[in-house]
Amino acid sequence: MLHLNPEDQIATGVQRGVFVHPHDSGKLVKVLKDASTMPSRTNFNGVMDRLLPSTRLRQIRKEYQEYLRIMLKHHEIEFHLPISHMFGFASTNLGLGCLTERVMEPDGTLGQTLAAKVKTGTLSDEDLALLNDAIARIYGYRIRASDMNAKNFVIGHRYDGKNLGPRECVLVDGFGDIHAIPVRSLSNWTNRIGLDDSCTRLARKTKLKWNAANRQLERQTEKGSDHAQTPRPH
Repeated sequence: MLHLNPEDQIATGVQRGVFVHPHDSGKLVKVLKDASTMPSRTNFNGVMDRLLPSTRLRQIRKEYQEYLRIMLKHHEIEFHLPISHMFGFASTNLGLGCLTERVMEPDGTLGQTLAAKVKTGTLSDEDLALLNDAIARIYGYRIRASDMNAKNFVIGHRYDGKNLGPRECVLVDGFGDIHAIPVRSLSNWTNRIGLDDSCTRLARKTKLKWNAANRQLERQTEKGSDHAQTPRPH
């Protein structure tokens, strides 16, 4: 059993708290929150959580289903996954933990989210290019990503147990067809429409411009006109 200190939580989502793995600095542990400690929500998901508590596990199942679907489909050497790798489950003193990889800076600190960079005004042209590269691979590999919000994109390095990989942008949460009606799973066409909508909303939240023709996020000037398109890294 992994022992996690509740005070060492480094991030939190609606359903889960996130901790650094106590024995592996390259991994994170996501633990489902105690239902009794969660605030009451009046939206559809909040109502379903109260009426059908088992639906809280649905997002976790959908994440793993999507991860397995993509990994089993793409076994080529050059395959570069734009979502975080998942490593199964482990018992912890706080409940069942989902193991996933940690995206970090060279000094060992957690990589910054897109939301944090936008808020502090530190989103560089390189960061934007890395974000667009991740989005291009999400489209290219036809990944079902239902919650592409700015808090779910993290920029940093993956760690393979020995070395840090290249700097990149990774979607660490929000993948899988988690909606009540799984429209994105019907076809590649419906998933593409869903991704277009997600990117449009992501651009609006981050004060960027979504170029639908090129499927790229671009900067805007103060007057709303866009700069030249940020090139994708090769």
